[in-house]
Amino acid sequence: MRINIFLQVGIIIMTKPIINNLFPTPIYTTKIDRGFTKQELQFVNEQKKHCFKNEGNINTKDNYILNRKEFKNIKKFLDKHCKEYLDTVICPKNNIELYITQSWLNYTEANQYHHKHAHPNSVVSGVLYFDSDKKKDKILFSSNKGYQQISPEIDDTKFNIWNSETWFFPVETGNLFMFPSSTTHQVETKQGDNTRISLAFNTFYKGTVGSNKALTELIL
Repeated sequence: MRINIFLQVGIIIMTKPIINNLFPTPIYTTKIDRGFTKQELQFVNEQKKHCFKNEGNINTKDNYILNRKEFKNIKKFLDKHCKEYLDTVICPKNNIELYITQSWLNYTEANQYHHKHAHPNSVVSGVLYFDSDKKKDKILFSSNKGYQQISPEIDDTKFNIWNSETWFFPVETGNLFMFPSSTTHQVETKQGDNTRISLAFNTFYKGTVGSNKALTELIL
């Protein structure tokens, strides 16, 4: 960090330092521009009967749930935002696509949770909320900085994006979050009586990644 000092008629003026945020983690957030249809909600509720136990909650056995006809319009909405994320955040030089690979529904009841995890073999992951309590439900992200030998205790009235090891966002029905798949995230123990229902998905590239000349080309 450099502080610029100007001399004006014998007076030293110190400009306020600037803190630059290098290599930030993009957390893309938006909200579906309509309510969920009766047919979509009926399908979501029906799928709860076809789940297996995950660590802390349950999720559907069908891990390609967006291929179902009941989610045709939901998939169009998510495809649109995958393209927006690709064009805004990644900005590829080659003509490539960010397409959805696996997708599944999560159901979290009172006193259940979703363990801390990331998503291997994926570029960007996302979650769309079908039912959540915005006063009590949240998604919690953790820093990937790794082990720090010296870590002072932080004044809990002064947490910010530089000194925090975790950061949460309140979530409500209709919210969509997208983020790099390597970003560690979790759901803490569920409070309240509603069942928190979310649709999670992974993505990967389709097209030519890298450069033939630089010997980094992948045709996917």
